[in-house]
Amino acid sequence: MSNQIKFGLKNDAEAVYGSLHKKQEFYLVVQNFHGKYLPQVRVMLNGPPEIRILIRSERYGGIGNKYKKSRLFSIIPKAEGIFTLTATLSSRNNVILTLPIEVRAGNVQIPLRPSIQQAQPVFEKPLTKVNCPFCGEEIESDAKFCPICGAKLGEKQKEEKKTKICSSCGHELPLDAKFCAKCGAKME
Repeated sequence: MSNQIKFGLKNDAEAVYGSLHKKQEFYLVVQNFHGKYLPQVRVMLNGPPEIRILIRSERYGGIGNKYKKSRLFSIIPKAEGIFTLTATLSSRNNVILTLPIEVRAGNVQIPLRPSIQQAQPVFEKPLTKVNCPFCGEEIESDAKFCPICGAKLGEKQKEEKKTKICSSCGHELPLDAKFCAKCGAKME
C-alpha cells in the first residue's frame, strides 16, 4: 500500500527550516492513490529533545481515492543543528508508513549533495482468500458481498474462519496458536 500513498512535506519540501527558540510551522500532506477509501488516518510526530513539538498528533479523518489532505504541525527548535523528526502515518491504528523529516535549525551548513529521503514502508497484512459459503468461489476474506453470486457475507462467513494471521509476518495460523510457527512472535 505504501507506494500508493504519497506522504510528505507540502510542496515536496526537502526539509523544515527554523530559527532558535522561534515557532516554526509546516504542513504534512497525505494523498491516497490506493483505489479504496482510507479510513481514520492519523499522523504522530516524534523527535529528539532538541526540538520541542507543539502539535504532536493530527487526525486527517478518512481520505478517499485520489484525494489529499494536509494538516499543520508546529515545532520550536531549542538547539542549532540538523535534526530528524519521525512522522508515523496510520489508519485504524495500523502503521502504514514512517517518514523521516529533516529539521535545519539556526545557522547550519547545508550539505553539497542533498540526500533524498523516502518513506520506508512498514509491513502490510496480506489479504487472505476464503470460499464463499453460498457459491463456493474463492473471495477476499474481508469482502462484505460475494462478487460472484452477490450474497451478503457476514455472520456465516465469520463462523467458518478457522485460522488467524500473524501480525508480524502475515503467516496463516490455527486459531488456537499461541506463537507464530514462521517468525516465533507471540499471538495476542
